[in-house]
Amino acid sequence: MSKISDDAQAILNYVGGPDNVNSLVHCVTRLRFELKDNQKVAKDKLLALPCVISVVNSGGQEQVVIGTKVADYYDVIQQLLANQRITAKPKTAKHSTFSLTKVISGAFMPLLSVMAGAGMVKALLTVLASTHLLSTTSTPYLVLSAAGNAIFYFLPIFVGITLAKEFKADPFVGGALGAALLEPSFTGLIGKHGLNLFGMPLDPIDYSTTVFPIFIIIGAYILLDQLLKKIIPQQLQIFLNSMISLIILVPATVLIFGPFGNTVGNWISTIIMWLFSKSRLVAGLVLGAAYSFLTVLGLHWGLVPITLQNLKMYGGDVIGGVGVCAVWAQIGVALGTFLYSLFKNKDAKLKGLSGSITITGIFAGVTEPILYGLIMPSKRLIIITAIAGGIGGAINASLHVMVKSFLIDNIFSIIMMMYKPIGFMILGSGIALITAAVLTYFWGFESQKQK
Repeated sequence: MSKISDDAQAILNYVGGPDNVNSLVHCVTRLRFELKDNQKVAKDKLLALPCVISVVNSGGQEQVVIGTKVADYYDVIQQLLANQRITAKPKTAKHSTFSLTKVISGAFMPLLSVMAGAGMVKALLTVLASTHLLSTTSTPYLVLSAAGNAIFYFLPIFVGITLAKEFKADPFVGGALGAALLEPSFTGLIGKHGLNLFGMPLDPIDYSTTVFPIFIIIGAYILLDQLLKKIIPQQLQIFLNSMISLIILVPATVLIFGPFGNTVGNWISTIIMWLFSKSRLVAGLVLGAAYSFLTVLGLHWGLVPITLQNLKMYGGDVIGGVGVCAVWAQIGVALGTFLYSLFKNKDAKLKGLSGSITITGIFAGVTEPILYGLIMPSKRLIIITAIAGGIGGAINASLHVMVKSFLIDNIFSIIMMMYKPIGFMILGSGIALITAAVLTYFWGFESQKQK
């Protein structure tokens, strides 16, 4: 643990010290710093640390890629910041730049673990039901079904909380705005006709599992909250702000924001499906080749709402069916590197790095160490990743492969049969894996000294 403490202190020093840190969060593999001055970052010194895989500036954040032990380093750095009385909140919000990908990632990143876990619960129930080991009407099935469905059904509540928190508004008001769309008094109106609210026609919609409407609702809440904080005395804000927000925004949501957001989400999903219907081969080739690098840019978060919308509308998502090939292409690069270091290069450090991240990718679906540690520093490996992902994506798209639930792509997702048709998914992903591994082994490195 002392080694982690020393490295954490070094990381903090090399990003400009505690006084340069506005805020710090982490995802699966990265420490995400919001800094006052990015010019103070000593990137070369950070990269020299053995615990640091890569350093990336994206979405206004300085992202230090650590790997699966990122939480340990995060805890130590947060303690160091706390000891020096540095808060994790930006002090100069007016200088921060708006980034849509940052907003989307901030909304879904805290939910990623539970969404993936719930998806696995749903997949397990599917396997048990299809093998007749558990009846779909039995009490255990219904209880476990509730466990797997809850995060998705109540997604407007959770996203309302995380989005409001992202903008430094009251997260529980954000959650309450989402909850109002799922409250029995409102859901009981769904299917009824001739309703009106304040003289305006009301057509209640089922907002469970949706995400686009809550983004619009919380956007309106953020603006209203900022206005109320300016005009209402601070002593009265504790109840007036939330009361006024709920009174204004819930009716506005069911009349305007909600239907509009739901329509936009449906349009986007329809356009995506239309593109695949025109040429699945081309759509799969392009998306499969580009998907890995959307992750590097943080743009992959923009696909999450579309994925969730497709799951709601069609019961499956073609984007996930193509994106899985990019994941296995990255794992193939790591596997090819491991074999290269084992039989050709004989480099113990490269073998240890590539072997460990191959295992992490296969069993956990965490491929960011592969992306930042192996692929991005090498032009050849970038090309190989695009080729393998594109080939696999074209195959999966042509064979109509879809994901059946929100998931993290790994070996367990395959075992749980979270894709359909599962055989075609294995075919496309397997070809992506083998193509990447073979190309990496024979062409990925210019010389035995290149790492």
